[in-house]
Amino acid sequence: MIGVLRHFVRRKLSEHRERKKDATRSPEWRRVKNEHLKTHPFCAGCGGQKHLQVHHILPFHLHPELELNPSNLVTACMSARECHLLVSHGDDFKKWNPNVVEDLAELLAAPGRREMIVARAKANRRT
Repeated sequence: MIGVLRHFVRRKLSEHRERKKDATRSPEWRRVKNEHLKTHPFCAGCGGQKHLQVHHILPFHLHPELELNPSNLVTACMSARECHLLVSHGDDFKKWNPNVVEDLAELLAAPGRREMIVARAKANRRT
């Protein structure tokens, strides 16, 4: 029960962050995000199709010039698996995983290694 409640809160906070980004980013961000989701409609970590978010591989706060670059984007979910938070950010939305593309691909190919991949993402996360 606590795990379900924890996930619900984390997902709602994540959705709030995403709405805030839509309002504060480039006027083109929403269009680019929606085009990316049309082209990549599955989570790169679990293959899920619910609660998808677009993650910047190289973070926006360090590389604002790549905000709208499609090659800097990857789809990750905030479904029950929380691939966006756990793998893309190493369980801390204030940090980023420099190996996000490789880690999400490995997770998709070998879901049984999830704990190890999430632990590695946490160990590799940067601010």
